[in-house]
Amino acid sequence: MPIFKDNYFTNDTYSLRTERLRIIKNYILDWSGHLSLPKELLDWGMTAPNRWQNILKKVEEKKNNSNNIFLELKEIDEITFKYYLRCKRLINNKYLENKKILHRYGIDTKFPRNRQEKIYTIRKMLRAFLKQKEQNEPDLIPEDFIIKLESLFNKSEATYEKAHSNSRSTSSESVGKQVEIFKDDSKKLRTLYSWALMTWEPDEPYLVQLGFAVKPKKKSNTEDETDEGLE
Repeated sequence: MPIFKDNYFTNDTYSLRTERLRIIKNYILDWSGHLSLPKELLDWGMTAPNRWQNILKKVEEKKNNSNNIFLELKEIDEITFKYYLRCKRLINNKYLENKKILHRYGIDTKFPRNRQEKIYTIRKMLRAFLKQKEQNEPDLIPEDFIIKLESLFNKSEATYEKAHSNSRSTSSESVGKQVEIFKDDSKKLRTLYSWALMTWEPDEPYLVQLGFAVKPKKKSNTEDETDEGLE
């Protein structure tokens, strides 16, 4: 059984909080009569560990799901940007002597590093092709290539929105609920500790069975004198 270092419950790590609640559940029923615990505290002590573990699991699942979506975004972005560069090379070779068209497609500039700017550059290429098509300009590049680029572009943008929407949801809901439960359990721990001290002294060893730190016993004057005499 762990020995808790202090009773500053709001400073608990999540693993320490888990351990406190686990031990409380194991022993609170045994001590409820001796300490005259109210039903509210007893019920809390018996159910708190499961509630805490469930919210930890839920937050972890959402974080993992969010991480998976961001990995999915990274993969589709990589495919989209690589295909754009193929289209860029093709258009550049096709209209090498036509600076006006190259500028319209954005071919005359380097592909940026920032994702938002990359998306803008790809959108510019798609619009340039659409304008050429609407004006019935001759000698277009095969439309199938642009259709594929647009499909990849739309998938990238949809995945991006999904990733950031999921991230916002994780922060605002599950994590908020986790913080709420942590604070509520901290209050209950303070109440239980105060209740236990109505019967026990702060140096009572059995306090550890309710998830609390036990204060060391103070030496009496007699004990101090004896210790000094032995030195």
